[in-house]
Amino acid sequence: MSKIKYIIRKEFQQIRRDRAMLAIIFVMPVIQLLILGYIISSEVRNISTVICDMDNTSFSRSIISRFEHSGYFNINYYETNQDYLPYYLNSGKASVVIVLPSRFSENLMNRRTSNIQVLLDGQDSNTATITLGYVNMILRQFIEEKQQQYVTMNPEYIPHIIRAETRVWYNPDLEYSDYMVPGIAVFLLTIVTSLLSAMGLVREREIGTLEQLLVTPLKKFELLIGKIIPFAILGFIELAIALAFARVWYHIPIVGNLLLFALFAVVYLFTTLGLGLFVSASAHTQQQALFMSWFFLVFMFLMSGFVFPIENMPQLAQWISYLNPMRYMIIVVREIFIKGANFNHIYWQGVALIIFGGTIFSFAVLRFQQRMK
Repeated sequence: MSKIKYIIRKEFQQIRRDRAMLAIIFVMPVIQLLILGYIISSEVRNISTVICDMDNTSFSRSIISRFEHSGYFNINYYETNQDYLPYYLNSGKASVVIVLPSRFSENLMNRRTSNIQVLLDGQDSNTATITLGYVNMILRQFIEEKQQQYVTMNPEYIPHIIRAETRVWYNPDLEYSDYMVPGIAVFLLTIVTSLLSAMGLVREREIGTLEQLLVTPLKKFELLIGKIIPFAILGFIELAIALAFARVWYHIPIVGNLLLFALFAVVYLFTTLGLGLFVSASAHTQQQALFMSWFFLVFMFLMSGFVFPIENMPQLAQWISYLNPMRYMIIVVREIFIKGANFNHIYWQGVALIIFGGTIFSFAVLRFQQRMK
């Protein structure tokens, strides 16, 4: 046991002396937490908008005011000539054009059909779909409020309105950071533990200290444990930093059991550390280790459901995602953080992580032993 302690102490001393590695461990995660928590979002805001008000009444102006104060639309242009409207979309100056026809308010007051024209830039289909949803929501709320006012002034009038009473569970304010930051915590844990462990043995080989370690009275398993434990400890430090940012900076209410999350994190570490160990045993230089690590990390990132919902992927990609252990850990952290899930709700993800962790780590240990011969 004392031999392993010396190896662990040596690893921490090397990390402390390596400024580049210290930056990767402590500076990079903080920057990523600060930036990714804000910029990774499926919300669409500041939509450049053109308004063409052909009605020009107080009623139409009140609708325009709703769009102005919605927080989603920037009304940058007002146009009165419909012939000029295609120019704004063709030139890219606007993403949406809203046309209020003449006699619009008169038709509504007389209960006649009147349509509002919405022209969208459909290059980005996701943005266009979300924008159209915003437009429909604002118009529906506005018309319902006006009808309610009409009922108040005319009690004998019975409107035929169906309203949906919505209750949002787990994230009442629909804060996208509540959904993304837990995923960022898993992403940082994956990067730090797999990348640093991949670089560890390769760095020893490049500077010539690996041969010195091999001639010491150390057994292979002692060397292996001594090399891995420091990176596992650093991984939990990264998790602690991520949790602190989630709670203090983003004000995310972590409603689940942190001990349960720590248990799943330990199981997941066998996967990430095993991946790093396999890369370090296969690469000859730190550059090779870096490229090999990023090859696996990019796949894990894209196929995990961290940013892009797995349900939106093609069927083949959905099946392939089952081979990605990060997929299961993303589900675990979001279920625990946001929903407060207990073990009964996520034990299948635990089973998958145990299978992946045991398989990857065992294969990596065999590869490590082959390289140490």
